[in-house]
Amino acid sequence: MTAQVMSLDDCVLLAIQSNKQIQAAQHMVSQYEHTQKSVYANFFPNVSLTAADIYSTLNGSSMMDIATPVGAFAAQHVQDLLPTLINDAMRDHLAQDVKLAVSPLNPDVGFKMKNLLTAGVTLEQPIYMGGKITTANRMGEIGVKIALQAEKLTREQIIVDVFEAYQLLVKAKEMSIVAYKYDSLLNQIDRDVKSAVKHGMASHNDELKVAVKKTDAELKIRQAENGIRLARMNLCQLIGKPLDTKIEPLQDQEPDFVGLVDKDARVSDRTEYQLLDLKSHLSWEKVRLEKSAYMPQLGFMLNVGMLDGLELLDNKLFRHKLNLTVGAVLKVPIFHGNETKHKVAAAREELRQDWLRQEELADKMNLDLQQQANNVDEARLELQLRKRNLDQCEENLRTIRKAYSVGMETLSEVLTAQLLWQQAYAELVESRYQAKVKIMKWRKAAGRI
Repeated sequence: MTAQVMSLDDCVLLAIQSNKQIQAAQHMVSQYEHTQKSVYANFFPNVSLTAADIYSTLNGSSMMDIATPVGAFAAQHVQDLLPTLINDAMRDHLAQDVKLAVSPLNPDVGFKMKNLLTAGVTLEQPIYMGGKITTANRMGEIGVKIALQAEKLTREQIIVDVFEAYQLLVKAKEMSIVAYKYDSLLNQIDRDVKSAVKHGMASHNDELKVAVKKTDAELKIRQAENGIRLARMNLCQLIGKPLDTKIEPLQDQEPDFVGLVDKDARVSDRTEYQLLDLKSHLSWEKVRLEKSAYMPQLGFMLNVGMLDGLELLDNKLFRHKLNLTVGAVLKVPIFHGNETKHKVAAAREELRQDWLRQEELADKMNLDLQQQANNVDEARLELQLRKRNLDQCEENLRTIRKAYSVGMETLSEVLTAQLLWQQAYAELVESRYQAKVKIMKWRKAAGRI
């Protein structure tokens, strides 16, 4: 399989594109955006259309009272004609007599329900809801910001994971170079020893000593190759590539300590801190939302409707009758067992919990920032010492090999010097890897990713 040379940025981009957590976080952002927009819609009027067609076999009749108004009208008319003779008591008595006389003439009125058709358009507009709509809208906006920060936090963690996996592959490749160089040195000394044995200048035991070291070198080569294979698979898994993809990292770079661990670093720049701060703001808005239940609520309603149907005396009573209804509704809460009071108190307790949690985690973040700063400082010093130690081991190996070539040092001293050189080289590679990882962890702790 052809090797694919990939930079760290290439790997990070692929990881972000293929990571399921990032995709889920993006969907969560979209969800909160739609939720916020649905809350914002409460600022606008609600318009609805209602229509109904009802058929009923309900029918019957009812006596229409015409005697009462006729009696009252006649008595009043007589009083108006003879005001000096007819007083109020006589007028009422006369009205009752006329009513009794006319009562047999009261008609029997029949009605039928049949088809009753109603339709209407209703407009409802909240005017003042005690701040509930504005508070809910602010909560929706905070929810969107929380979702964005959660996505950012997931993205940062992926960057850190890919960075460590990429540097682990770089370290594995470097460890492989160390193992092959060590094996090359042993091959060279092996040729020298075999030549010396052939000419009677060295014993067979010296040849066996070199063979033992070569076995150890072969094991280190195998370990290095396995390390490369596992590091590649780990990186492939993070970036969404098949596990057998042969990824080749770019040439290793020295850790960059410039500008790190400055006094301007603040935990308030961390995504986790900003996320906690937003959650505290959300809890405060919950308190205001519960408080809105104390406030009066005012709304406006407009309805335009049509009614058709209802027969009376074989005549349709309503023929596409239009009607207009306008109204205002005012609701003032007075008492409900202190329910709202306790809800507000519960929301305040939740807010206090968020404040305390934020303070506690801020202290832990400050401690983590200082610890990561110390780790970077120690990594810088360790890297310097490892480089100096490797230089010393290289000089020691060169000196001993030169002395061995003229018979002034033993083979054991040469093998020991080579082993010390191999260990110093491996420690330098490990130190370089740890320094890069610690720098990245400090950047995450300082909110600098």
